[in-house]
Amino acid sequence: MEKEQIIKALYDANTEASIKEANDAWLACYQASSESDQQYLLEEYDRFGDYIKKKGEESNRKMKEIIAEFEAMKPAEPQH
Repeated sequence: MEKEQIIKALYDANTEASIKEANDAWLACYQASSESDQQYLLEEYDRFGDYIKKKGEESNRKMKEIIAEFEAMKPAEPQH
């Protein structure tokens, strides 16, 4: 598999199995690559990590919005 395909597989992975497979492929490619290709793979893996972090932050923000909307829809608690 070409190094560009390896990186694309990381971004395309959407199940636990496909994530593991893509990560294993990345590691195998990295270990078998020249120094310059290793540098490329490390840089792209770092970018991928930033992408995952950004996606996680977006998901967290959306979840907080949904929870806030849900809380706003709940009837007021009776006060005794």
